[in-house]
Amino acid sequence: MIKRVYKFTFSLLLLVVAYQSAKCIPVIDFNEKSIVQLNNKDWDFYYGSNYQDVKNKQVSNFTKIQVPGNWTKNAYPNTGYGTYVYKFISKRANEANLMLKMYTVACSHQLYINGKLLRKVGVFSSDAAVAKPDFQPYLVAFNPDNDTIEIAIEVANYNYRNGGLWFTPMIGLSESMEVLDKRNIVIEAFLVGSLFLLFSFFISFYYTKTEEKTSLYFALMCLFAAFRIGSTGEVLIRQLDIGIPWEVIVKIEYISLVLVIVFGLLYLRCLFPLDFNAKVFSIIQLVQIIAAVCFLIFPVFYASYIIPYYLFNCLFILAYVINLVVKVNKIKRPFGIQVGIACLLVVLAGINDILHSQGLIKTFYALPLGILIYAITQAMVITKMFSNAFEKVEHLSSELIEINKNQLNIIEERTAELNKYAFDLRQSNQIKDKVFSIIAHDLRAPIKSLSTVLVWISEDDLTYDELKRSLGGISKNVDTLNLTLENLLQWSRSQLNGVKSEPELIDIRKPIQEMSDLFKIQLAEKNLTLKFYFSNRFAVYIDKHHLNLLFRNLLSNAIKYSNDGGKIEINATNLDSNYTLIEIIDGGIGMNQEAIDKVFSATEHYSTYGTKNERGTGLGLLLCKEYAENSGGRIWIESVEGQGAKISVVLPNSGQ
Repeated sequence: MIKRVYKFTFSLLLLVVAYQSAKCIPVIDFNEKSIVQLNNKDWDFYYGSNYQDVKNKQVSNFTKIQVPGNWTKNAYPNTGYGTYVYKFISKRANEANLMLKMYTVACSHQLYINGKLLRKVGVFSSDAAVAKPDFQPYLVAFNPDNDTIEIAIEVANYNYRNGGLWFTPMIGLSESMEVLDKRNIVIEAFLVGSLFLLFSFFISFYYTKTEEKTSLYFALMCLFAAFRIGSTGEVLIRQLDIGIPWEVIVKIEYISLVLVIVFGLLYLRCLFPLDFNAKVFSIIQLVQIIAAVCFLIFPVFYASYIIPYYLFNCLFILAYVINLVVKVNKIKRPFGIQVGIACLLVVLAGINDILHSQGLIKTFYALPLGILIYAITQAMVITKMFSNAFEKVEHLSSELIEINKNQLNIIEERTAELNKYAFDLRQSNQIKDKVFSIIAHDLRAPIKSLSTVLVWISEDDLTYDELKRSLGGISKNVDTLNLTLENLLQWSRSQLNGVKSEPELIDIRKPIQEMSDLFKIQLAEKNLTLKFYFSNRFAVYIDKHHLNLLFRNLLSNAIKYSNDGGKIEINATNLDSNYTLIEIIDGGIGMNQEAIDKVFSATEHYSTYGTKNERGTGLGLLLCKEYAENSGGRIWIESVEGQGAKISVVLPNSGQ
């Protein structure tokens, strides 16, 4: 009976021990969840022991430790080495392969799975002089022989303020883990590439389009944000495999964070210059510069001790920025809402990452994405800001162009007025010169001869026959003088006031007959024959005084330059239903082309003697040209020197 009791008691104890042992080893069912984060307190930590010591059971003292975390939280020294061990029972469908994802470890480590060394990062050693730190995230595949899996990680830290597993190891089925790893790398590469593109665009924009500092500060903020993302997480800088030392990567991580804040604040100050407290801003930037210098010159081991204090400074900056955002939105500054939303996203992403890294929530690391969204939002803000500025510049340019156009119009009007005044002045001078020339040459002689005859008459020095002959000459001189004065007055008036006319429909036969009667004596003295036969009525639309003066000058010229016994013909024909052609033809001395050009010139005085030394004014044909053109017609001369001349006048025969 007693033996049965002992046997039962012994069996019960064995069952309890077996149950407790089974209870201590966690079970992971990969059929239900393909990826598992090993962020728990089930890790055994052996400080000051390597894996071989643990495996050979040469050490028995271990501590249950939280992963992720630092071993200093368990009162171990911040430097040294130790081994993390985690065991679990795996449930897998069809014995599928597994993969383990490791992120950065402080500061070098070796990975064992079921006693087999699978990966080394840096140089692990219990000797500080031998150990070498490195950061190298990786994904390692393995296929365990049984369901019980033991993960052992030897970690050595002699170069940082805290040692241990900073990030959560992840384990899962191979296919799912590869997808996750590639996705993480692609996302970070996309984020870094996007930030570099934003940097390239806005730095080019700054140097080529504007010297406004907003785009410069934003471009530099994007650049250092790209360096920050590239030196954390998947450590893309290490993925380039260009042999960058571990200490350089860490310094890039530290300094890039400082410079992101420096240029981010400078960018915000450019957006809201009136809302920044100058003293507070100067103090913040001074602290950033001091931190950057310390991170640059101090070894990583000492620089890492500054990080907690610097993060506290970052919390102050965050509070300052939040206060700024609230302030600018309260007073409704332009772009305040966009900047506020972007800053809020970055804050929420940072809080998410802190909680996720501590295993308090199960999401993903969102800060890099938050930074990119912030950068894109601010890029839109800058683009809109410069777009508004360019629109304003274009508007001002348009106004300036309009003002310049008005100024140009005013200048052109003034210039036109001055040119008109100058032209009128030149015309007046030409008229003056021509009038004086005519007075000097063409009027003085007749008046002088008349004066001489009158003196003779008063002194009774002339006989009756001599007086009769003298009076005949005086009569011709008076007729010539009368025509000269009339031409001179009409031409001077037209030059100063323009040609004024009252056109009417006139039959040309009557004024031609009147001119024939007027010049009867002159025709008889040269024994000239004047022929004009009009079987039909020819009417022209012109001022009657202009027509009379036109015919008078043309017939006077024809008589003056005809030889004794010659013939003068006046012909008229209808060119069409609108115009009448009148031709005065003489067989006199004619004229060359140079003379033809001069007789119609207002700037040159041209006059020649007739066949009996008759004088002319040089104005007759010029007046005829002005009257003909003013009436809508024209006049021209066809002549060969020594063979006579034909003057043709075309005048309209209606007011249409």
